[in-house]
Amino acid sequence: MSLTQFTLGARLRAADTGEPVAISVYAPAIPPLGGIAVTVDSDGDHIYLNATDGNVTRAGTDRDGLDALAALGATLTSPRRPLIVGAARDLAVLTALARAYPDTLASPVVGWWDERSDYPGTDAVHIATDAARRRWVLGVHPDLELDTATWAQWLGIASTGPHLLLDLARRTASGHTLPGLLGASVIDTASWERYNARLKAGRPWWAKDSRSDAALGLIGRSHAAEWFDSIRLDDPLVAVAASHDGTVIPGTVRARKEGVAVIEADRPLSRLRVDSKIIGWLGEPIHAGRVEALSGTVTTARIDTHSRLTITIEGIPKRATACKPGERVTLRPQRVDPHMQASARRLAATGYHRDSNWIAGRGKPVARRGDVPLDVIVAAAED
Repeated sequence: MSLTQFTLGARLRAADTGEPVAISVYAPAIPPLGGIAVTVDSDGDHIYLNATDGNVTRAGTDRDGLDALAALGATLTSPRRPLIVGAARDLAVLTALARAYPDTLASPVVGWWDERSDYPGTDAVHIATDAARRRWVLGVHPDLELDTATWAQWLGIASTGPHLLLDLARRTASGHTLPGLLGASVIDTASWERYNARLKAGRPWWAKDSRSDAALGLIGRSHAAEWFDSIRLDDPLVAVAASHDGTVIPGTVRARKEGVAVIEADRPLSRLRVDSKIIGWLGEPIHAGRVEALSGTVTTARIDTHSRLTITIEGIPKRATACKPGERVTLRPQRVDPHMQASARRLAATGYHRDSNWIAGRGKPVARRGDVPLDVIVAAAED
């Protein structure tokens, strides 16, 4: 079964039962405490905003709409507030409006929201339909899941307008938050403080990034995506889905000796390349989140004439005594370490200050050839 077929099965089940089918055990978004929910409409000439913080509702057109956001606390002098919108296109329209009226109190806050929306896991921006689609599958065409009215119908939400967005965000973020996700809030707060400091230093909020800032921003966005995908694999239902595209590998231990384990995978499907760092737990994908039973590096991955995939793991610590022959085990890529990512960004930032660094506008780039991993080529082809 492929991941597409697995997802289709969940959609057919939802259609048959008339109930959303959960595809994650944990809430995939941080609760938007103090959030400002905004609906964005346009007739081609004007943009109409309707916003609420749950207690007060304000509306406005064009500049007045931005002033309405400021009245709800979307200013640089107020504590940072999460933004809740229905879809990514709403934020794009809101950002265009802020750029058209850059001198309003809310405009620089909108600019920060737009910047943080590129960082998966952020609590600065909650795109309601995207977050809901990470938690449930509905028994409708996937395109209909981009409409908040569809979610209101399936989840039994009676409110409308920005109150609907607020209720949908609260419902999506209810329950236990995905382990590790709250760390994104700390990063968002640091970003907010840096953003304020930059504006106080006299830099316009709408100014384009320098080459080095843009490069560091690209690294940061890439790191955020890798980290978010990594922690999501600790969700049992996400791990079950990932077992159908080879990201998570369930199998049986066939051989075990000190520092080495040979795993026979259930299927000849794996995205774990040779030299990949992995971790594993005893049991099936649905047991994701259990204590690690092994960790190490993939040294070989072979498929025999009977289409059986065997993966050899070496470098297993001596203290790891689990995973005896015959036991069930599930492998996944090693968790991303956000501290290592932060160190890598600091190292890159230091490099951009060297005299010969062409990204910072000094020197010329040197052409180099290198091997590109197959999964990167496949991902590029899919895009």
